[in-house]
Amino acid sequence: MVELLQKDGRLTIAQLARDLGVTEVTARRKLKRLMSDAIIRVVATVDPFDVGYETPVIIGLKVQRNRLDEVAERLSALPQVRYVGASTGRVDLIIEVVTRTNQDLAAFLMNELAEIDGITDSETNLIVRIYKQSWHWGIGDDAE
Repeated sequence: MVELLQKDGRLTIAQLARDLGVTEVTARRKLKRLMSDAIIRVVATVDPFDVGYETPVIIGLKVQRNRLDEVAERLSALPQVRYVGASTGRVDLIIEVVTRTNQDLAAFLMNELAEIDGITDSETNLIVRIYKQSWHWGIGDDAE
């Protein structure tokens, strides 16, 4: 079911049931459980450039290790931040931020990000074009 929804999140219960070879009641129950257990969320995704957001960025952050969770929680609460992940390598956290303009991005970097205690360094990378953005990453492929 997850693989089917990764390909098309708009499938109806009837279509899911048919593709899975189960009853609609079974498909509805399974979908409800997957959603209530927070295993899946069905949402619409957009290319930020197509809806007027001209400055998506990936920011690598160096963070005081003992404040990693605190910093990640603060970042997660900011509306401009779309993704927060702990990382190995040169940075401790990687975040994705989407703002409409360079001025909005500057305000985010100089005001909101700068106010978070525990961040020791940052590297901001502006995304100028998106070549691929996919949520289908192979569930079910490993089972074959």
